[in-house]
Amino acid sequence: MRPYVYLGIILFCLHTANSLRCAKCVSKKGNCNETEVEACSSYQDACFFEVKDFIGVSGTTVKRGCTTANYCRRYPGGYKGHLDRTMYCCSSDLCEPVDYHHSHTGAENSMACQSCIGNEAECGQNAWSEPCHGNADRCIQISQRFLPGEELEPIIKGCGDSSFRDTLVAYQIGKDFAYVEQNVCGLRNCNNRSFPDISPGQPNGLKCYTCRETGKGECDRERLQLLNCTGIMDRCVHIISKDRDVPTTIQKGCATESMCTSYSDIYYKLMRQDSYPTCCKKSFCNRAGDHSGPERLLAVAGVVLWLALMAGK
Repeated sequence: MRPYVYLGIILFCLHTANSLRCAKCVSKKGNCNETEVEACSSYQDACFFEVKDFIGVSGTTVKRGCTTANYCRRYPGGYKGHLDRTMYCCSSDLCEPVDYHHSHTGAENSMACQSCIGNEAECGQNAWSEPCHGNADRCIQISQRFLPGEELEPIIKGCGDSSFRDTLVAYQIGKDFAYVEQNVCGLRNCNNRSFPDISPGQPNGLKCYTCRETGKGECDRERLQLLNCTGIMDRCVHIISKDRDVPTTIQKGCATESMCTSYSDIYYKLMRQDSYPTCCKKSFCNRAGDHSGPERLLAVAGVVLWLALMAGK
């Protein structure tokens, strides 16, 4: 037998001997069965245990599998809007990184809903069903499409209370269209619908300025672009956003009226808890001056004041 054949056999044996195995499943409690095991790739040196929760929706989801220790260190945990994500990791064969226990608030009631937080493959029409508890007597289904760089879990399902209602927030910044759709229903497991992509629609006559500030002056007056609004996006919008990961940013474009109404909290809950959108009805009404120098500082001060008022509620 040729030397390179021996070398290949040796390398294969070494890989087999040193490969890490991790439990692999998506479930409510994180309990994978004995057959749900993943053999990690040679570069994967850790097992992960990811827990996702959404405030007000009983959609707690645990996802397990192989990853790298580097990703565990860089994992973007914590709250983004009302979505909370936590990851635990360990590095030994079939290890259990956390002793996890899930609890409910209130007694079980007669309602049951599909319950899941994740992508369409994980949370489609066959997502698992869970009984509802306390005053959570309706089923919630939230689907989302994001602007580039804002990707989070696109589907949230679970039990919710009477504070939830049908809502659609749609907006377009430049050529990028995004939306958040929340559906509420009152029958057992009625949140099992498919997720048809929402279309921007045809031009509706409204024209707005558009930009997305990345720190390079894209929203300076002389660099603003024009955008033809479409479909139900019948407002011009001006958004100032700030969170722990991204410095203060400015966005302009077209949006639905729901983005700026009193119930637009669905927008804050899901993606932009520290955002301040303002809407107007007339074409080109969202120019709002040059966003450099003193006016930028004034805009930032306005956001800080708004956040302080919100925190005091």
